[in-house]
Amino acid sequence: MTDLKHALLTEARAAGFARMGICRPDAIPEAAGRLAEFVAQGRHGQMGWMAERMGWRGDPMALWPEARSVIMLAEPYTPQGDPLEAITRRDRATISVYAQNRDYHDLVKKRLKRVGRWLLDRAGRETEVSRPGKLQFSTPPQIKVFVDTAPVMEKPLAEAAGVGWQGKHTNLLSRDLGNWFFLGAIFTTIDLEPDPPEPEHCGSCTACLDICPTAAFPAPFQLDARRCISYLTIEHKGPV
Repeated sequence: MTDLKHALLTEARAAGFARMGICRPDAIPEAAGRLAEFVAQGRHGQMGWMAERMGWRGDPMALWPEARSVIMLAEPYTPQGDPLEAITRRDRATISVYAQNRDYHDLVKKRLKRVGRWLLDRAGRETEVSRPGKLQFSTPPQIKVFVDTAPVMEKPLAEAAGVGWQGKHTNLLSRDLGNWFFLGAIFTTIDLEPDPPEPEHCGSCTACLDICPTAAFPAPFQLDARRCISYLTIEHKGPV
């Protein structure tokens, strides 16, 4: 299984991903409670779908009980220049860095499918010849790919998979990738060796909280979406 995981990492990098980590679907038991508290406080605003699908979003095992591994992948979108320079020009609007290029849903999903197809093909070839050391499956292996739009909590899963840690602004941070990367997930029935989770490295730093123009963080590691510009421009219906 180690050989398969190593080959999978090589394929993921060839597809354009910068980091890969693996965890079990049950690796985030605290997620359901945190999500329930977030919704109970009304911090999800008008995102009713978040409350309606809490059962799936808070527990990956409920989303797909047959899954045995979650492969988390990161794709950077690091800007060429300093995005903070743009906000000094008060006479111009500023578009968030992640939205300045092609829709990441399409780009990441295409690459996830490529990696997923490779994994199924490789796992299938591993079982063609039955001999010691070969993988054995009672049913053909399966995958499901997710990019943001499904009820999947990508950031806690990525933290559990060792891709990075959730900072005080609730986004994922990585020592080598920084803050600028998209996340995609491949759920699979293949039992892959999990990676150790990434511990939090924020320390006493509060830079991400201090710079938020709408004070959207009631406390470190907590977000009130109703104050977030991203929420107000995408999800909120009606006047701001």
